[in-house]
Amino acid sequence: MAKKWKWIAALFLCICVLAGNHLQETGKIPIDVKRIVYSSEDLTFMRNMLREIFDKDSKDTIAVSSEPINQELLTFVQVKPYYKGYLFTYEESVPLVAIDHGLVVYTGYSKDTGKTISVYYEDDTTVTYGNVDSFSLLPYTSIERGSTIGKKEPGDLYIQVEKDGNILNLEETLLWMKEHMRP
Repeated sequence: MAKKWKWIAALFLCICVLAGNHLQETGKIPIDVKRIVYSSEDLTFMRNMLREIFDKDSKDTIAVSSEPINQELLTFVQVKPYYKGYLFTYEESVPLVAIDHGLVVYTGYSKDTGKTISVYYEDDTTVTYGNVDSFSLLPYTSIERGSTIGKKEPGDLYIQVEKDGNILNLEETLLWMKEHMRP
């Protein structure tokens, strides 16, 4: 019975967002619903609120050890600044793997970064991957640590890391990658 309520609540939330978006597009309300839902503060609020409602029975667990995640991303041969992030050049195919539990907040095509996917992680970090060759996730899809979110064939991969609302510079991005993708 509890699972039924989760689906009903998710459907209701989805209908509210779609209705708000339609009302904004027709000019009946001045609030940009997409901007509200895309901000990291609102995603954190929504996630915490839904956890309070639905995760009352879940038990806290402590990770004793962790497997390396996405260490292939550390095998780049060149890096250069591009747009608001960096282009990492790879000589071999690279899988894009979730480094933690999170939420896909954007999938689509951007004129600056081509096929793009953005993931918001529980530690208030948003990682955007651009020039991706393939991905099969839709926005607002929950992801688990270690799940594949996309793939990049040899070439340039755009990566932008935003932590606590600030876009990381090259040195901070490399430190973040080493910390989260340790071999």
